[in-house]
Amino acid sequence: GGGGGGGGGGGAGGVVRRHVLFIGDSLVTGVGCSQEASNGPAMPRAVAEFLSRKLSVDVGWGAIGSTGSDVRTLQATVLPRLEAESARVAAHGGRIDLVVILCGLNDFKRASPWRTPYGFRHDLAALVGEIHERVGTQATIVLPALPVHRAPVFDNLWPLQPSIQALAALWDGQKEKVSERLARVRFVRNLEKDEVWAEPSFWAKDGIHPSDEGYRVWG
Repeated sequence: GGGGGGGGGGGAGGVVRRHVLFIGDSLVTGVGCSQEASNGPAMPRAVAEFLSRKLSVDVGWGAIGSTGSDVRTLQATVLPRLEAESARVAAHGGRIDLVVILCGLNDFKRASPWRTPYGFRHDLAALVGEIHERVGTQATIVLPALPVHRAPVFDNLWPLQPSIQALAALWDGQKEKVSERLARVRFVRNLEKDEVWAEPSFWAKDGIHPSDEGYRVWG
């Protein structure tokens, strides 16, 4: 996917320019967004706009998504496209400063005795290492937690809902362990008080993906 704000590095007139790349599953491709209202993937746009305001820099962004992919599939489908994106940014005299990986939802959905949280951690660590090889170790990689347990699709599964929250936390916990063991990797946890996600308008009709507004608030 393309992005706004240019490539990275030095901007016109000495304006500082940074580049953020988003990699992941349907949360990157923007499943749940209204196609009529969409001007590209909602999550990347929201984060880039927030960073630009907070840091007073020009932020360009790119998005490489693969709907329905778990981490293993992302390795196979996204990494080849990553080299092209890195080259595109370099052609503008810049480099990728931040990589946000949105993943885990499909790994969690495919959990089995053969697809465990430990296996997810191993696969994620391998993906992180390959990303750093391609974009450079100057890039910080961010692994956000996912508010899966707040998805409306699980509302009617009581008394299983608390168990779903605990299971989802196992997968997000692996992201934190990867961040503790690898350099320039950061884990971003969910808000402790995440009742904001109880707002129905923040969710798409499928009950599992955010809506346009949900992506904006999350970003």
